[in-house]
Amino acid sequence: MKLSQFLSILGVVALVAVIYSPSTIGFSASPGGDGGTGPTDTSSSGTSMFLSYLRGAGYHVTVANDSQQLMTSLSLTGKEKAVYILIGPDLALSGPELQAFRDGYQSGRISALIAEGNTTNGALLDVLGAAVSGAPIVDPTSSFQDKRVFTVDLSLGSATATGLIDIASPILLSSSPYLQAAAQTSRLSYDLLNSTIGPRTVVAAGSLVAARAIVLTDSAPFTNFLFNYTQPQGGVDEKSFVAAMVNWVDPGKNTTIVFDSSHYVGPKPPKFEAGLPIGPLVAYSIEQSLSGLNSYYASFPSQVSGFLGGFGVHVSDGVATALVALILLVSVYGAVTRWFAPEKKGKDDQPLPSVERTIVAQSRERTDFLQTSRSKGGYVATLSQLYELLDSIVAGEFGEGISTVKESALAERIGADDARRAKRLFLSLSRLHEYASGDRRYLFPPVLRWRALTSRMTSDAEAFLNRLGITIAGEEERSGQRMEPLIRERVRA
Repeated sequence: MKLSQFLSILGVVALVAVIYSPSTIGFSASPGGDGGTGPTDTSSSGTSMFLSYLRGAGYHVTVANDSQQLMTSLSLTGKEKAVYILIGPDLALSGPELQAFRDGYQSGRISALIAEGNTTNGALLDVLGAAVSGAPIVDPTSSFQDKRVFTVDLSLGSATATGLIDIASPILLSSSPYLQAAAQTSRLSYDLLNSTIGPRTVVAAGSLVAARAIVLTDSAPFTNFLFNYTQPQGGVDEKSFVAAMVNWVDPGKNTTIVFDSSHYVGPKPPKFEAGLPIGPLVAYSIEQSLSGLNSYYASFPSQVSGFLGGFGVHVSDGVATALVALILLVSVYGAVTRWFAPEKKGKDDQPLPSVERTIVAQSRERTDFLQTSRSKGGYVATLSQLYELLDSIVAGEFGEGISTVKESALAERIGADDARRAKRLFLSLSRLHEYASGDRRYLFPPVLRWRALTSRMTSDAEAFLNRLGITIAGEEERSGQRMEPLIRERVRA
């Protein structure tokens, strides 16, 4: 096909796709807001990538989408441990939820990784002996234009990492017997509620009994916007920063992680929304453009009606329009087929003649089948059906199809040499069957003589089946008597 023909076809396909497209040009006015930092939120502020990372790393993660699921996960009976993760929630935990977490944490069964920089969940942080002021920290030593964005060095035992913080508030640990500072800002920092210069704690970590807890006053490192952020100059790797906290709070991967998704406010629906369908707009514009090219075509049906009326044939304008449409359709079809399909029509879709597996003499149908000259498609279909025939027979005789049967199993019945030849036949037929069914796009080496290949494979298949006492060709009649058929099933060749 020429390039111009290909581009023309591509243009027609694109035009049809646009006309029938369900898309619309939408207009909406929304009050704003997003779905928070929930684990199922795929926006830039969501934590869906963090959730995918946890599951990809081999952790068993349970997403609690409502309060009932959260209570069930936090109130597990026995000594089964769990890690509770809460990232930047919009809502505070309820009283029963808070009590379930307190009981699990103080008993050493529930560890926690909490990112909360506001006073929303002050009661939850109080269980850990921590508090936050909610005031943004400013670090004058930051290399960013917004000095509320800075890097910190995290130290959790032997694990260290550098991460980027995007607006955090100080953690107050004066009353905490468990948590200690794990990451602090520079000595020149201050916050908007306390102008005293000094380091501010943004990550705190500690343990109680067998439970561990980490509190981070910024949810940004877990969000889709920053999760894959790296800065080679400063050694910042946000994913490693997050991974260090996850690994510390949960040393093993057998522990269930409960990812809280129940304390977020969903996205607000738009106050106004409207849409115009693209397809009808394009069709209308094409119609107007064509009608404006020549006004003759707009009045052509009425002219046809008047022309036919001169011969005594009176038709309405609607019938004349349908007649003109039919003439145009036939003309366009003829032009398109003359341009894109110059070859003659074939008969490749004709059904193949049937052959009985019960024949014992050379039937007329089999003679016609062997003498029929077929195209490549016919031979491919024939060999594919030969594959199915042998596959069903071999599966019945050996318990496995021809694509999986072992050569050693064949050798026990027909000998080593015949088994080797049969296995080669099976591999070739399997390859051709994959080609016929579309699983294989190309044949290598390519087949140059399909008729010869079909004849050879049919003969090889007959020879193999003869060794099993089976035939697909039948036997000639002797002394006017019909021999007992060796196979009584029916197949289609």
